[in-house]
Order: sequence, then structure tokens, then C-alpha cells
Amino acid sequence: MGWLTDIQNDALSDTTPVSTMLRKCMVLAHKLDSNLLEDWVTWELDGYPSDASVPPYRRIPMNFKINAVNSAWQVTGHNVPQLLVNGLARDEEFDILKYRPAIGTIDPDEIKKAKGVLTVNLDNYSFMLVGKVFDSRMNITRFWGEVPPSHILGILDAVKNRVLKFVLALQKEYPKADSIEGFKSEQLGVEKKVSQIFNTTINGGNANVVGTAHNSTVSITINKGNLQELRKSLLDSGVAEEDVKDLEAAIAEEPEIGADKQLGPKVKNWLGRMAAKAATGAWNVGIAAGTALAEHAILGYYGYPG
Repeated sequence: MGWLTDIQNDALSDTTPVSTMLRKCMVLAHKLDSNLLEDWVTWELDGYPSDASVPPYRRIPMNFKINAVNSAWQVTGHNVPQLLVNGLARDEEFDILKYRPAIGTIDPDEIKKAKGVLTVNLDNYSFMLVGKVFDSRMNITRFWGEVPPSHILGILDAVKNRVLKFVLALQKEYPKADSIEGFKSEQLGVEKKVSQIFNTTINGGNANVVGTAHNSTVSITINKGNLQELRKSLLDSGVAEEDVKDLEAAIAEEPEIGADKQLGPKVKNWLGRMAAKAATGAWNVGIAAGTALAEHAILGYYGYPG
């Protein structure tokens, strides 16, 4: 049985842990030399950092409730509109739970024991509701969000579905791929095609997915002020000629940075555009890895090698 078929069977199984399937996908990512796949698998296995965007299937809407009391009245489990809370928090997505824990922490048996809903403690934000839901004489004693258990369990199915679509698409595109030796990433067009399949089946075309920095250790050296070295380094890393010219224009307007190594807004904007290209596969590197490489090169140009 081939490696892709083995992963396919794991995705179809009701008993194989998702973490086991993903570890096999990590091996597959290594064999395919696919940073995109490796980044996604790493964060599913290890959890998503607080500064990273989470995939759509990990964004779960919450309902809000509060308990409140004064000398005469007590209110328990009072619904609070999402729009009100979002407005008070000055965050249009405050009602969206970005579920970041490692997928191995999702225990279906334990979650199925939950009666009705799972709760998210929001007591630290209760102050902003004082005088906004009831008059200010009501003391808010508890504030929480509620999500259906099925939405957490849905993360497991979402990951399985994406992996299954990915391996099926690989097998369809490359009928001999089950042996892995049926195609090589260095063959013409294979690396780009694998990235396209990833973005279609796993990333779902969403450009708001961030990779890990597992390849962010770079060994390039750029001497201060040497624009040719910077240009060559970026071109060798797969950055398009047009994008390099855009960076050169940004640097021309921001020729210096301070000792705090804070890049100017135009150069930062360029890095953001490159991260978006990495996410869509237009720049075929892992997002954080590519951004780290480009930032390292730019800082070297400014005289601050990493």
C-alpha cells in the first residue's frame, strides 16, 4: 500500500486519531518538500500562536451571556447581543472564537459529555458592559461566551476532509504519486502544482493563513547599502523581478531605519504583500519562512544583519 493511500485510509477511518494522520502528512510534506503543507501540519499538531491567523474551520461564533445582581434583583444567563459586545470591545470579530489549541487536545469523548454548550470565560471584559446592558446599579458577576460542542468536534472532520481532498487531488494529478517516487518536486511544474493543490484543497483559497517559521533560519549575507546583493538574494529566493523593483522603490523613499530596526511603512507594506503571495502560492515558500528571509535580507541592506 502506498503512502498516499495510507493517509487516505486514515482520513476515512473513524478510529485513527487525527494526530496520527497528520504526522504521516508531516512525512509527506518532507518528501514533497512542501513548506505550505509542513507549516499547516505543524500548527495543527502544536497549536496556533496568538499572533497567527487561524483557518476558517477554527473560527467559531459565540453567543454572550451575563449574570448580574443588585440589592433587589438577580439576573442569570441574560443574553447579550453580539453587535453590542463587538462595539464596546471595538473589535468586529470579538464574537468569533479563534480556537488555537493543538488538535490532539480535542477529546471527542469528553466533548460529547458536555451538556448543551461549551463556555469561554470572559470575566476580564465584564467591566465594559457596566451600565450598557442594565443600569449602572447592576453589578455584573459573570460574563461568558457559549459555543456548541459540535463546532469544536467539527475541527476534526474539517482537517480530515482537507487531507482527503489533498491526497485524492495529488493521486488524480499524478497517478504514480502513491509511491512518492512517481514525481519529484524538482521536476518542471511539480512544486507549483503541489502548492496549487494545497491552496485549493486545504487552504480553500484563503489567503489569510500563516505558516510557521521552521525554515526562517537564513544564511544569506547582505552588506550595508549593497542593492545588488539584496536584489540577487531575493531573486534567488523566488521573488519576482517586478516585486524586487517595488521593494527598491520603497527603499529609495525610506533609505534609513533607526537602531530599533523598525522598517518604514512602505517597506513593511511590501513585506505584507509578499506574505499574501506566499499564502496563495504565488511565492512558493511558507509564509513566515519567506517573510523572515526577506526581512533578514532587508535588515542586512540597512546595516543590521540578523
